[in-house]
Amino acid sequence: MGEKLNDRAEVVETDVSPPPLSLIGRIFNIFSDPRKTFTTLEKKPDFLVPLLLVVLAAFIFTYIAWPVIEKSTREYSRTYMEERGMPQEEIDTALQQQQKYGKIGGMFGLPLTTVIMTLLVSAILLFAGNIILGGNAKYKQIFSLYCYASLIDIIAYAVRMVLILLKDDTRVYTSLAALLPPDSYKEFWFKLANIADVFVIWKIVVIAIGMSVFYRISTRKPMITVALLYVVFGLVSMSLSR
Repeated sequence: MGEKLNDRAEVVETDVSPPPLSLIGRIFNIFSDPRKTFTTLEKKPDFLVPLLLVVLAAFIFTYIAWPVIEKSTREYSRTYMEERGMPQEEIDTALQQQQKYGKIGGMFGLPLTTVIMTLLVSAILLFAGNIILGGNAKYKQIFSLYCYASLIDIIAYAVRMVLILLKDDTRVYTSLAALLPPDSYKEFWFKLANIADVFVIWKIVVIAIGMSVFYRISTRKPMITVALLYVVFGLVSMSLSR
């Protein structure tokens, strides 16, 4: 009888869920132990604070790096128009308009794109989890998962901002492309290498951990699924940018 009581006690102990993490705990654990964060989000999803933090980071990044971004954009635009044989007068007019209105669009373009991509990618992940992996999560859960995983982007913005300011050039890379000659940035192999970005890989791993918690499956399946989706998206982007 004593053994049965012990067995029941062990079952009760294993069934007890860990206490939910505070907001600060959820944010910090996304970098140190994301499974703890997602265990809390599975029962009580939230997204507002991490989404605002990422949007704010995108705005700060654009604001600080804007002088370099503006210079690089003007050089790219001038080269693009010259290659297409536009008259110099039209080029000068276009560049003046770009300088006049470009800062407004530039400052709010990345934050706005961040919100739109978060909504879109969350929907794609929900489809992948519920249809491909056979799960049953809600959009709010996956949206909160992606918002917290996107906190990694804050570190990515910080690193890229430092590199941009040091090089005085927007063509900086945190991927395998950093090992290739910078002048080959238009080549296929350069663009392919740029897909293997260290921060994106980190983010994919965190997303896979979150999906494994929500769908109660091993991390391997969502890892492969999300990685394949990212590679397909990267290849499509490469083909469109030619």
